[in-house]
Amino acid sequence: MSLVHTLWCSLKRMEQKIRNVLAVGVAPSFYRRFEPLLRREHFDVDRISEGDCALALIQSVAIDVLLIGHSISNPSVVEFLAEVRKKGCPCRRSAVLIVAPEPLWQEAEAQFTNGYTRVVAVDASDQELADQVSSLLRMAPRLSVRVTIRLEALLEDGSVSLMTQTENVSSGGMLVRMNRPYGVESRLRFEILLPEGHSSVTGTGEIVRHTVDRQGRSNGAGIRFVGFDYEGEERLKAFLASRRP
Repeated sequence: MSLVHTLWCSLKRMEQKIRNVLAVGVAPSFYRRFEPLLRREHFDVDRISEGDCALALIQSVAIDVLLIGHSISNPSVVEFLAEVRKKGCPCRRSAVLIVAPEPLWQEAEAQFTNGYTRVVAVDASDQELADQVSSLLRMAPRLSVRVTIRLEALLEDGSVSLMTQTENVSSGGMLVRMNRPYGVESRLRFEILLPEGHSSVTGTGEIVRHTVDRQGRSNGAGIRFVGFDYEGEERLKAFLASRRP
């Protein structure tokens, strides 16, 4: 295989794998069946059990697909979905799949199903799950924006700098690749190095949660924007608008 062909294949894989999924309050048994289907279709998958933590994340970072357990509480699935669809939320147009227990499946389907939201029974067949993945592929917008970023963690024992890459960026926050798990609520200085033609954006952020890989190791953090320098917020919004499909 030639070097050119190898590089081309690598670039195609990078181009494909730009969609991310956040599973919230989904039973492990269902998740184990669903996750391989998503990964096979080039989704990055993350999982969180607490609804309030997930809410803090979706209010800061754009997620392409949300997989929500019908039985979540604090907030309830109704309250959670209302926040997702609220004007100004980075996930307002995200595809949502609600996992409902069989006795409540029909009621939930009638209540929630619309253009961007689907409902699936927790004991759905493998074929039904595969069909839902196909439906999600059609619905999910390409929200992910990957750019290089310079971070400076503001720690009591001194600052630590690192260069990394975002998994996605929205006007309210970003999901970044980060192996060291700085504490939730840690403050950071950031510099988003936008592509040529756009000035870099600097400001202060706060870690709202961590992400982990399949082995349970920390591999990223959700960061909420606290403040921008100069007119950074306006320039970031203009850049994101230019990247919309």
